[in-house]
Amino acid sequence: MSSGDGRGGGRGVGVKGVFIGAGCNRIVNNCSWGACDLVAFGAQNATAQIWNTLPGHKAAVNCTQWLPSNKFAFRAKQLDRHYLLSGDAAGAIILWEYSVLEGKWRYVQQLPQLHKKGVTCITGIMVSQTEAVFASTSSDSMVYIWEVVFPSTSGVLHI
Repeated sequence: MSSGDGRGGGRGVGVKGVFIGAGCNRIVNNCSWGACDLVAFGAQNATAQIWNTLPGHKAAVNCTQWLPSNKFAFRAKQLDRHYLLSGDAAGAIILWEYSVLEGKWRYVQQLPQLHKKGVTCITGIMVSQTEAVFASTSSDSMVYIWEVVFPSTSGVLHI
């Protein structure tokens, strides 16, 4: 290992820190970066710099997942709407919508509560501009696979 400024040791590879997340609750990996260049973080209290809070959960938020995630940002930059899933310690999962054009959030719906204990992880992928598949895990040892069909421009959301 060599010391330096964090930009690599002159061997053609450069690495630099671009994001630092801090745990404000017991769930320290509760952070997700969306393709809309926003970061979602779930906490038990307002101990981080907050731009928007999304009221709706009755228990501490354990996990968040963007649809589309930042992994697919190259495909998602042109989308007008991005979606955020959040799972809590009581087993609830809520779907939120972020309008890129308006810069506004909207509560979409709480999913059917199948988990009997806290949701510990949510991960998913957009399979098209209007469809996503995601998995949720819980302390109840269950994994559920969900399919979401988003309205194209107007219409009904199907889960």
